[in-house]
Amino acid sequence: MLSPSWMVVHFFACAHGAVHMVNFAPNTPMWTVGAGVSFADMTIQLGDTLNFRSYTDHDVVLLHTPSSGTHWEQCSMTGIAGEFTTIWSTAEFESSSGPADQLFMPTTCGDFYIACSISAHCAFGQKVKITVEGGECGSPCEGAACVTEASKPSSASGSGSVHQVLPVENSNFWGMTGAFNAMTVDIGDTVVFRTLAAYHDVAMVPSRGEFDSCTMSDMTVVAAWNGANSAVSDTCSANALCCPGTTCEAGADGMTVTYMWEAEAAGDVFFVCSIGAGRHCETGQKVVVTVNAAQGAASSNNANASRERSRCSFLALLVSVLFLSHGQQRNFS
Repeated sequence: MLSPSWMVVHFFACAHGAVHMVNFAPNTPMWTVGAGVSFADMTIQLGDTLNFRSYTDHDVVLLHTPSSGTHWEQCSMTGIAGEFTTIWSTAEFESSSGPADQLFMPTTCGDFYIACSISAHCAFGQKVKITVEGGECGSPCEGAACVTEASKPSSASGSGSVHQVLPVENSNFWGMTGAFNAMTVDIGDTVVFRTLAAYHDVAMVPSRGEFDSCTMSDMTVVAAWNGANSAVSDTCSANALCCPGTTCEAGADGMTVTYMWEAEAAGDVFFVCSIGAGRHCETGQKVVVTVNAAQGAASSNNANASRERSRCSFLALLVSVLFLSHGQQRNFS
């Protein structure tokens, strides 16, 4: 006999589609920042090289050993409180053709605490500890002495390996200076954008050409928030297409927000961040969502679709009888 819980679970499985989180593309090198975005500690060999790929929104610095506390305790919401030496400045990531690559090759063994010094980026997780090991380490370096011309090669050379610096997978964050793979969903599925209030929005552009070029003239903003309280912005509230119903929510931390978009029609939908007149889009903050045609639209799927509709209708009837029966029992008890 079918249990009530089994019927309810499978009934809701019929009624609700899958949920897809927007994520940075896996295994894609990028030195970036965002709520929940982090970088795993790395162990490399002396002679190996690190590759930092980024835009002018970020720099790469080496934190000095603090007189008290830990290296990462120097990361604050206003920047890095302690001393550091710049390895690569924001200007050195300038590029007219996308992100730029900059290399760092530690010349001695030891632990290297590397971060971005811009604003609160280090505090938000744009930091990585590099441990260098090897047979002929020599004397360890300290502070500014660790950053030399020899440690900043223009290209990888020698027998050492090149290690790409990339975010930990599945950060579930919609942010700039990242890359997002195209997504394929079904009608009824939900796509969730999780981001930081005021730093980013969610917008749509009508064509592939405008998506590729990050042209914002015909965009439609579908989600936008205030920074002070993570509430939906006044401009967004005045637009019926922006954060309709309960599609926009604020996180418990007071900083993160989410926008939930439900796929209703087949086709390609072009999402971008419109902040900076398209600047965020140009750094990679954009994603194409392809919505499959409704199940059963093709003749080969008609039989399966019919059986699925019959199954869901039957489950709906069983659930209705279940709750009606339960209500009658309560009335007579």
